[in-house]
Amino acid sequence: MDIGISGLHRAIWSNRLLIGTCATALLVVLFLVVDVDRGFEQNARLRQDVSDSYDARAALQAVLTRHQDIELGQRGYVITGDPGFLQPYRDAETRIEANLNAFARRAGEGPSRNIAELRRASAEKRQFVSRTIGLVETGHRAEAERLIASGEGKESMDRVRSLVSEISENERQRLRERITVADAAREALRQRTFILLTGLILLLALSAFFIARSQAARKRAFRRAQDLAARQEAIFDSAKDGMIVLNPSGSIESLNPAAASMFGVAPESMLRRDIGSLFEIAPDRGQIETFLRRLVANRKSHPRQIQEFVGRRSDGASFPLEVSVSPVHLADATLFLAVIRDISERREVEQMKSEFVATVSHELRTPLTSIAGSLGLISGGAAGDVSPKVARLVEIAHSNAARLVRLINDILDIEKIEAGRMPFDVRSLALRPILDEAAQQMSGFAREYDVSVQIEPFDSDAAVLADEDRLMQVVSNLLSNAIKFSPRGGNVTVRVSALDRRRRISVIDRGAGIPEAFRDRIFGKFAQADASDSRQKGGTGLGLSIVREIVVRLGGSVGFESEEGKGTVFHVDLPAAEPPNMTPRADLAESSVRNSTLPVILHVDDDPDMLAVVAGMFENKANLQSTPSVAEARALLGRHRYDGAILDVGMLDGCGTDLVAPLRKRSGAIPIILFTAQEIEGGAEGVDLVLVKSRASLDLLVREMLDRIDRARRNAERGE
Repeated sequence: MDIGISGLHRAIWSNRLLIGTCATALLVVLFLVVDVDRGFEQNARLRQDVSDSYDARAALQAVLTRHQDIELGQRGYVITGDPGFLQPYRDAETRIEANLNAFARRAGEGPSRNIAELRRASAEKRQFVSRTIGLVETGHRAEAERLIASGEGKESMDRVRSLVSEISENERQRLRERITVADAAREALRQRTFILLTGLILLLALSAFFIARSQAARKRAFRRAQDLAARQEAIFDSAKDGMIVLNPSGSIESLNPAAASMFGVAPESMLRRDIGSLFEIAPDRGQIETFLRRLVANRKSHPRQIQEFVGRRSDGASFPLEVSVSPVHLADATLFLAVIRDISERREVEQMKSEFVATVSHELRTPLTSIAGSLGLISGGAAGDVSPKVARLVEIAHSNAARLVRLINDILDIEKIEAGRMPFDVRSLALRPILDEAAQQMSGFAREYDVSVQIEPFDSDAAVLADEDRLMQVVSNLLSNAIKFSPRGGNVTVRVSALDRRRRISVIDRGAGIPEAFRDRIFGKFAQADASDSRQKGGTGLGLSIVREIVVRLGGSVGFESEEGKGTVFHVDLPAAEPPNMTPRADLAESSVRNSTLPVILHVDDDPDMLAVVAGMFENKANLQSTPSVAEARALLGRHRYDGAILDVGMLDGCGTDLVAPLRKRSGAIPIILFTAQEIEGGAEGVDLVLVKSRASLDLLVREMLDRIDRARRNAERGE
């Protein structure tokens, strides 16, 4: 495609250069025509000037001839007295002014001063001749002869001849100057014409070159366009996804074989049909056209937006599909390409994944919780004293069981976050009890690494808007990460500071810091700064990714500061809130003092190991009646009253929640806790608390149950 586009660009540039060259050539031709026309005009003016100059000199010569005729007639008449000699005089006298006027018209403004002098000299000559003729006519011939002999007439005639000669020479000079100017202009025109013609020839040659290049580029672009069209047609026909070309009204212009096979129709039968006929629920008339117009208007803000629909095959069967619509801008219209993908297999895989997660939740969490609880009881001395070697092995087994529990929890959490199924109960939470409990829960983990956790003093009223369980998970993950990467004998600090309408929780370690090359990937899934870290430090690399996803969904932000060799500070900023009304929790020791009688608790779980482990945890704290079935639990309810109940959810003969109503009816407002491997979203009706195995420790289960029983007894004593 890039090759075709580049060829097209070259053809376009060749066309532009050709157009520019042709335009320049036209301008050159136009200038040449104008210049040649000006040359012709100059030649015409020169011819007119030459003609006028010859006519002017002819008229001037006629003036001289008329004066000679006057002088000749004068002398003949004076000498002979014959009036016949006066005829040339009279003819010349009548024509002199006309000749002078004719010369003045053709000579122009140049010799006007000389013409005036010539007129005066002519008038003097004619007056002299007229006076001598008058003397003869009056009989004074001798006096006329003396007057002629005095030379006055000759002087005036010489003056006329001199002026005529001077004026004639001036006229010749003026004509020569005009001819010189005209010759220079003609030479300049010749040079310009030569240059312009040479440039025009070069432009024509360049135009021919560009025409040839444009034609070659056009041919190459055409061949590439043909190749591109063939490739696109091959892609269109062989694509696994369905492709449908729509016009702006939503009618089908064409579709590929994959789309036809997907819907079980013949391609030609779908042409010009409305695209809505392929869906289970057809859009209203005009709705598709409106959507396509909106798509063109919003194509920058929503490029290739994918939507899910339910398709309908020709046999009536429905199936899920994804549709992505993109505008295709052509020269004279805009079409739309709908890419359709059948997601039936993906939905099946998602269903299998959900079933697998449910299996992992139930089949791994329950035994792992039992294993971790049993090992914890052995470590705590519930099975009596053991040798140091056995205690070390139990400690190793307990540590690895806890590690495996964290792995399962992280994998399930990231799956829930990606699926958008992680519930959030956002409310005002005081930070002090959250941080204290997180530090307490991580105390055992910290002892493994010989690291201490310290919480710096902060405002006791500090509170944030968050989900309690999710915030506990965030702090625990950050503490776990800081503990793992702290040196032995070091300490991890938790600091709370106030920002503008936010609270910042900072977890500070003094470890090796985060390498510069790894910082961009620190919040990625399965991210480890070093491949050996997963073996040396443990963990899956999911903890920080879960932290970021949870914090973002809580409306906060997470960041870090690190300096290699000096440690790392992780910041979590959450919206600040007014402190909630806190009800002091009854301490377990106080509960034991107030109630010397051990409470009776019903425990229902289909895993016998879990029943044994939980019974060991409640030893000397409560009387636990354990049963693996719902039916047996119902029988026990008929014979006993209980102070509390611990129920599992999924069992062979029913669900533990089926016992909630009978428990309430038999034993009143007793605390009921669901302790299950399944994730119960939104809680369960009639249940006081839901704890998930592997997320909630057995210590937390014991503490919560005894604490709630103690509160229920105190409420009963007060008559509430």
